[in-house]
Amino acid sequence: MEARPIPAFYCCYLLRSLQSRSSLYIGSTPNPVRRLAQHNGSSRGGAVRTSRNNLQPWEMTSIVTGFPSKIAALQFEWAWHNAHITKRIAKEQRITIPIKNRKPLKTGGSRKRPARPRTSLKEKISNLHLLLRVPSFSRWPLEVRFFCNDVYQVWQYLNERVDGSIRGGIKVLLDLEQLGEIINIGELPMSTQAKVKRKREALGKGGIGGLNVGYSELKSHIEKSIFFLAEDEAIKCAVCAKDLGPKTAMALSCPQENCRTASHMTCLATKFIEDEGAGAAVMPISGECLGCKGELQWIDLMKELSLRLRGEKEVVQMMKKPKVPKTKNAAASRIEAHTVVEKDVDDPDEDLVDLRALDASDDSLPNDWQYQDDDGDGIMSVISGHSASSDGVEAANLTKRPSIAPKLPAVIEDSS
Repeated sequence: MEARPIPAFYCCYLLRSLQSRSSLYIGSTPNPVRRLAQHNGSSRGGAVRTSRNNLQPWEMTSIVTGFPSKIAALQFEWAWHNAHITKRIAKEQRITIPIKNRKPLKTGGSRKRPARPRTSLKEKISNLHLLLRVPSFSRWPLEVRFFCNDVYQVWQYLNERVDGSIRGGIKVLLDLEQLGEIINIGELPMSTQAKVKRKREALGKGGIGGLNVGYSELKSHIEKSIFFLAEDEAIKCAVCAKDLGPKTAMALSCPQENCRTASHMTCLATKFIEDEGAGAAVMPISGECLGCKGELQWIDLMKELSLRLRGEKEVVQMMKKPKVPKTKNAAASRIEAHTVVEKDVDDPDEDLVDLRALDASDDSLPNDWQYQDDDGDGIMSVISGHSASSDGVEAANLTKRPSIAPKLPAVIEDSS
């Protein structure tokens, strides 16, 4: 199996039906916008449970992000969806109690797994709060985002009344869609649409539409690490003070632009765990850079390292310059560039004055005119003895008219 980098984004989400507010659904995805469209039937895919017309449309009320891998996200999703039987939660701590009595199967056998009880929104959020406190997930670099204010209020209510508290490093945010900042870019000129789109992608617009699901945040860090670690001079580990040597590719560098600190992965992990005072922990959460004293998130360092070592395709794609869309007025601008005489046809004498004032051999003459006058016939055919009205029209259409060789006078030789 091909080694892949840590995914840029993967989340577990909680859906709620807008028609039946008590109908909830838990899932996981690397792209919340696309997945929500699939659940609502506007895109192909989705789940059978969310495809019923009496439940659509659905809204995404909250997500949990920051998983170190897709497998980790699936493990959390299963535990959240099956909080009544998961081994991640001790039996005495369980909020949801499984249903023991079940009807026998049509085949005559019995189900070994207890039935999943129907849970309310409050129970779903309570189980989420509980999973963030259990040892299996408490040290993961997770982040919780709420996109509905009423669901966030349920979280705050439970957070104030439960006995335990989640780790301080887990961020909990209310991320509402900023309707006032959304601009219909279709009404803007083509020249500014690309700029507005890039600015929107960089700043976000709130809600699931403002989530950054790519590696763009690591671009500067990747660029710095590639050039910094490829230097000829010896680089020493900031922790053990030894040369990185052949292990330079596995080194971790600080993302700050002006900081030239690099370390062995194992040395920095041990240092962070010791500073945190979590001797039994296997993976650190965060720590302080030994050079610039800035805060470093371990998951960001691991993403950058895995992307640098395993994500060659992703790095090449990330370094590509964005394509500039062609404007609708491109054809018109090309015509204007090749049109030399752009004057009022009602006054054709102006064309003659301007043409007589120009010398075909002058360097100031536009290239188009010099090209048309290579054989000496283009301009002279206009200045010759034609009427003023015909001269004006010919001057305006000179670039479109092919040059015609002048007729030579007939010469009769004397045979004597």
